[in-house]
Amino acid sequence: MSTAPRTLLIAPLLAALAAGAGCVDEVSLNEGPAPEAMKVDETRHVELRFLRVDVKSFSQTLTLEDIRNFPRQILDDTWLLDLNAEPLVFNALTILQQTPTEEAYMLPGPAHNMWKLLTMTPDNIVLDGTSLAPLLGVGKAVAIPPSLILADMIGIEANAPAITTELAARAVLDNVIATHPNAQLRRGLKTADNPEGLYPVTKDSIPVYLADVVDDFKSLPITFGPAAADPNDPNAPRHPGFISSTSGLKAALDDFAMTVTVNLNASPYKGVDLTDSTVGSVNSTASQINEAFDTTNPNWLTLEGLATDLVIPELTMAIYENPAFLPGGTSKEPAMQGDSPVWQLPPWEFERLIMELARSKAGEIPGHCTIYSPQGEVPDPLQAVNVCIDDTAWTEITVDESVILETPPPPPSYFWDILIEVAQVRLHDGGLAEGNANVELTLRDVPVGVTTADLVAAIKGNLAADPAPLTDIAEIINDNAEGDPDFYYYQPKGDHPDDYLYFVAPVDIRTDAYNNAVRPYAYTAPGFFADAALTQKVSDLHDIDGDVVHEKVKIEPGDTLYIKDDEGRKFQIDVGDKPSGHWIALDITRLE
Repeated sequence: MSTAPRTLLIAPLLAALAAGAGCVDEVSLNEGPAPEAMKVDETRHVELRFLRVDVKSFSQTLTLEDIRNFPRQILDDTWLLDLNAEPLVFNALTILQQTPTEEAYMLPGPAHNMWKLLTMTPDNIVLDGTSLAPLLGVGKAVAIPPSLILADMIGIEANAPAITTELAARAVLDNVIATHPNAQLRRGLKTADNPEGLYPVTKDSIPVYLADVVDDFKSLPITFGPAAADPNDPNAPRHPGFISSTSGLKAALDDFAMTVTVNLNASPYKGVDLTDSTVGSVNSTASQINEAFDTTNPNWLTLEGLATDLVIPELTMAIYENPAFLPGGTSKEPAMQGDSPVWQLPPWEFERLIMELARSKAGEIPGHCTIYSPQGEVPDPLQAVNVCIDDTAWTEITVDESVILETPPPPPSYFWDILIEVAQVRLHDGGLAEGNANVELTLRDVPVGVTTADLVAAIKGNLAADPAPLTDIAEIINDNAEGDPDFYYYQPKGDHPDDYLYFVAPVDIRTDAYNNAVRPYAYTAPGFFADAALTQKVSDLHDIDGDVVHEKVKIEPGDTLYIKDDEGRKFQIDVGDKPSGHWIALDITRLE
């Protein structure tokens, strides 16, 4: 992979360092043969110097091409914001629901049937093939329109949608999107407290990464395609995903630019690789990341060249059905659920989705009973049909014995048990067999539901609250790591600073051109100890200059410390007299 951005970004920073470090003593480097590993009981003398080169308000502008040349892992893992998916889902379903009838009949069978479900009203509902079909017979026998009964039972007007777009969007968000593993956890910075680098995603949202913005969201079908619903359970059902394809969404235009302004000590920290007691450099950026950006300055991060209208020209969303026809339940137990086998399905399957949607709808229906009699005035009117739905949505439809029907009305059940049967039958209209009615909705010109200004504000707000996602980018700007030290020397800010040794943390592990760690963080006893058995730790994570991730200990001449490296070897560190104000001398002895 090209490493051009590293060269591009480091050049102006080096110029700034040279200007700010004009009074620094010249240092000559004498290259010789590589040192051998230390032997047991061998002692070597090491001197470390601390150099502070503070760079204030250093700005670096990254073009679209610069960012695209970053290591792929940085693009994929640099989180920008959790995008609220509710407007996107609502807009997509609204577009489908509002599709003109003549266009809807040109849709593929499953999509057309889904359109019919979203536009189903008591007036146009087709009851053929369902347990509600006997209501048609009632209508013929006593002149009561089935639409009147259905409208009253659902609590809506006869020409109102039985399934509102709001309810449908809520069901998709809760059952299809929220259950996808990549909508539950997002990638981010790996730390000692979070070694996997996974963080919760905001409810009803999907995470957006730097890669999405610069690559026109091309990876959405991969990110939100098929995935293991529970990576820790190999027997868990596999989530089929919910985005099949996207095209044409261009968020970053050709003139896109991101400008970052930083304040930091750009000089690396000098440390020791205990293996051979060589001096190396730890990149100083990660330990300063929480203070590197002056977020009180409105221009600490600027994003230019983003598209004005965030609209997806083409989006295909998918909802998958179960290959079997599953009946509704006929029992009140479990309470507010019933015994339908649909409840055993994964939440993202069509039948379970409709069941949850119907249960939500039932929460809007007050308990009531309605008696329907034939038209006309008679002294003792016939109570032809009695429809009752109580406060738990338990529904009973009774028909007078004098009304002759070819088939009896449906048995008592919950409201959702009735609706799931109607939905399944209607989904297979047109001769679609069970298992062949997976719904793929290809929609065009779907608004994302967020303005560019809101997008930029959300990104800046998130990164201001937690700059850690910018660590990798900041380290590319200030790429000065060399070697693999186990600890390093630090002096806090101030006129007369004390001397500290810092044990390296996961953020200090050097990375290669692809941003992969060159070695694992394999330390079993990170920190500094007062005894060779490593039972009396004298270092801790207390805050110094904003750093709370490193085990650190204050040192003075005459101190003795003990430490274990990443290969399990123990060492003794004896602190000698200081050569000068910003230098320390150490004698390092390998113990085992």
